[in-house]
Amino acid sequence: MPTTSPTLDQIWNWLEEVVDPEIPVISVVDLGIVRELNWCEDQGEPKLIVTITPTYSGCPATAVIKEEIRYRSSSAVSSTAG
Repeated sequence: MPTTSPTLDQIWNWLEEVVDPEIPVISVVDLGIVRELNWCEDQGEPKLIVTITPTYSGCPATAVIKEEIRYRSSSAVSSTAG
């Protein structure tokens, strides 16, 4: 059964729901933390690359933001693949 990867526009929309843990009324997309999205192949499988830049060097929320992005994008990709 072929799988269809979500479009980059869909992923951008999903990431709009990821908020900065220090400012929970604004998304990481609105803050400019998410810089770029790309699809590549990893051993024949599609792999999503999300490029992020913290708002400042040493930002303590970066690890939390990375995990939330990883969780949201993997959940969203999984739900569209089946």
